[in-house]
Amino acid sequence: MSIFIPALSRLKTITDTYVSSGHSRSHLRFSSYRFATGRQRMWYTLAGLVFCLFAQTFAHASTYYLSPSGSDSNSGTSASASWVSPNHPLNCGDVIVAAASTGYSESNFYTGKWGTVTCAAGNNVAWLKCATFDACKISTNANQGMWVDKSYWGVQGWEVTTSASDIYGTCFIAQPNYAHPVEIHHIIFANDIANGCSQTGFAVVNHGNVSVDYLAVIGSIAYNAAQGSNSCASGISIYQPVQSDSSAGTHIYIAGNFSYANLEPRECNGGSPTDGEGIIFDSLDGRQGGPSGPYAAQVVAYNNLVVGNGEKGIYVNNNSNGSSHATVWFSQNTSWGNLTDPNQSWYGCGEIAMYDSEDTHVSNNLVSTKSATGCGGHPIYALTVETGDDTDSVVNNYAYGYSGYNTFVYAASSFSLGSTNHLGVSPNFTDPVVPGAPKCGGTSNVPSCMSSVIADFVPKAAGAQGFGYQKPSSTSVKDTLFPHWLCTANVPAGLVTMGCS
Repeated sequence: MSIFIPALSRLKTITDTYVSSGHSRSHLRFSSYRFATGRQRMWYTLAGLVFCLFAQTFAHASTYYLSPSGSDSNSGTSASASWVSPNHPLNCGDVIVAAASTGYSESNFYTGKWGTVTCAAGNNVAWLKCATFDACKISTNANQGMWVDKSYWGVQGWEVTTSASDIYGTCFIAQPNYAHPVEIHHIIFANDIANGCSQTGFAVVNHGNVSVDYLAVIGSIAYNAAQGSNSCASGISIYQPVQSDSSAGTHIYIAGNFSYANLEPRECNGGSPTDGEGIIFDSLDGRQGGPSGPYAAQVVAYNNLVVGNGEKGIYVNNNSNGSSHATVWFSQNTSWGNLTDPNQSWYGCGEIAMYDSEDTHVSNNLVSTKSATGCGGHPIYALTVETGDDTDSVVNNYAYGYSGYNTFVYAASSFSLGSTNHLGVSPNFTDPVVPGAPKCGGTSNVPSCMSSVIADFVPKAAGAQGFGYQKPSSTSVKDTLFPHWLCTANVPAGLVTMGCS
């Protein structure tokens, strides 16, 4: 719709001038149209149509209410007539305001409990929003905490905990419904807290040949989210997504998050642990089975802080099968002190790593190991590339590994590290420690809750300040990695720097 913007701007100027001289807007509408040229009339007509479209869109946005004591037979239009689940037909832009309570049951947010959201423009969501940040809580030992199985939903301000004994205990998951599996898309988890989870903090999982697309996890916390032994898990895990369309731009966006202390038990999934990453993009090419082909859209991990996880800080693997591949970006992240699991033994362990992944780009990250060795006594590197090729790039990162273990490149003969990387000098973080469990009550959002952690990982080394995690700005910038559809999705302020300019 950008073609109409000049006309709208011109129409506003004419309107303001005319009304300021004492004329009514209704008179302006007819007189300006009558005396305009044919071309101008066309623009005015189009501008009017766009204006009506926007007005109609905003007019349809409604607010509903939800509480643990509500009923889905209520109207949902007031706090005294609240719903108990989001299983209601809505429009994009609608908001369900959830009352602050620790008494929410996971059964009301499970698969089958999400309504159909109508979103003709395909660039927004209906929000399930806690009335007060971190005051809507689910604690369960029976199921997933929240299982979103419909398109066009956003969840903000919630905290979920699942028991280590729970077989299905992901705190926040986007996955198609098992009984009626269809592709789902446009899902946002924003300003949420996964505080101790059995099977991953935030997850995407396919169901056969359908999965999830257009997903954003932004400004959220994943803590201690790999406790269970039934499957191997991580803090934030994107497993075998499937495209819903072939549009350009970023489809999956993991940004502004804090993923830490995600450590698996001695055994998981019937064997030795294999995961515990802060953020993992796992098998984007679908080689683990289910999707009919590789995911070929753009995925981005941007401005995250990942520390003290059992495995790698940020990791992509299996993105090379097929004739097309996802474009992957790891940019502006801070990674420190990961690979803590004493039960995992690997060669080429890296804080930020790629394995058998094409078209992957690592830049502007701030990376430091905590010790020279780990991973069963093997060296720990800041950056690793295994089975890469010349479609990959690692440039302009600030990376430090103890004992000179800065980078590791293996089976990647056509790949070469960029000459602009800053290697071998410690960033000298202010006070690098692995944080404890998040306690966010009384704060305004996740970044404010994590302010002391952000301060701990400010680098003091000269030249390192512009790398890695940066506090979100209230001013929008031009950012080609930012998903354009989030610009109209009413994303909560202060979580990420919006890239809509």
